[in-house]
Amino acid sequence: MLSGNWTDVNVMTNTDDSGTLGVGFKPAPVPDNEADRTREVNMLGLTEVNRKDPNLNDIIRLACAIADSPIAMVNILDRPDQHTLRSCGLPQAAPTSEPIKNLICQFVLAHGDVLIIEDMRTDERTRNHPFVDPPTSMRFYAGAPLVSPSGYIVGTLCVMAPEPKTLDQRSVDSMRRLADLAIRLLLQGGPSNGSGNAVTQAIEKTPVRGQFHSQTSILFTDFAGFTRHTEALEPAVLLETLARYFGAFDKICKRFDLTRIKTIGDSYMAAAGIPMANADHARNAVAAGLAIRDYIAAENSARIALGEPAWEVRIGVHSGPAIAGSLGEHGIDVWGDTVNVASRLEGAGDVGRVNVSEATLTLLGSAITEERGTLPVKNKASLRMFFVDQLN
Repeated sequence: MLSGNWTDVNVMTNTDDSGTLGVGFKPAPVPDNEADRTREVNMLGLTEVNRKDPNLNDIIRLACAIADSPIAMVNILDRPDQHTLRSCGLPQAAPTSEPIKNLICQFVLAHGDVLIIEDMRTDERTRNHPFVDPPTSMRFYAGAPLVSPSGYIVGTLCVMAPEPKTLDQRSVDSMRRLADLAIRLLLQGGPSNGSGNAVTQAIEKTPVRGQFHSQTSILFTDFAGFTRHTEALEPAVLLETLARYFGAFDKICKRFDLTRIKTIGDSYMAAAGIPMANADHARNAVAAGLAIRDYIAAENSARIALGEPAWEVRIGVHSGPAIAGSLGEHGIDVWGDTVNVASRLEGAGDVGRVNVSEATLTLLGSAITEERGTLPVKNKASLRMFFVDQLN
């Protein structure tokens, strides 16, 4: 529980008449899509949902247990205010609406994923925030985004604690899962205008049906030196060979519960955790990649014995959030940064190897790996890459 009372906290934040914090604290940059994002919040009516729903209470208490933190909240990030729908560990006098520019959850918008601040005193985003001073004296913050089916961050499930903490990858994934449960609950419990759920009606009017998936793994493959094969083979033989290989990839993906998304030329893309969530999505995707590697190696042994050129494959896997959209009779497509990074990992790999990101590696459990440097990513920190040789 916070010490003191919330009136003291409001005084502590040292706001001026305009509601802006005092000197030192800098708000997060406003996202480029903020107008569309806040329009989504308003369309879904999330600030008007039932704040007393007992299921929300269960979610925040589970969040406290996962993070071993005394404070948890479900917040809706509107403009100009952030609205707290449900909380535990805060005084009853705590306000349920405050300017978003004064609060820490705004940084989840800029981060775009689960945000972990292990010590608010040393993090440049929060070290000058009044919450680090008495009477609140907060040190730890973790916020998981609540993401709408269209892919907009509309709120947070966050926890706070008065001592520095770390969260392991499984705890971070558990926070993501709770955030997914929270947004589904909020969408089911939106306000009604007398003719059904307003949230459902709004979604039904959306021409493209997309679904956000917080935990997915994307697998990409392509054949190195494919241009050489196009020059050496008759078109019919080339297409027959590709079809045979892709057919084998389909069977492997089915075995490991991956969904084939599409092929483009000699590239093959599949996803684990889409359309159905799967806690083992990363391990399944890497297992499929290793099986593809072994299949191609066996094929190449036979080709070389017959005096035919080998088909060398590169494989990349990355894990993270993505949006899947239905294309009707054409299946589904998937897009987002996770897809782009997975493609980059494949391109940065070596033939006959499965190249994965650190995000994927942390979800694998026991594996035989080889660290092999970093992958530059535009507008993001460089990603560490690893070859996976075997799953244990």
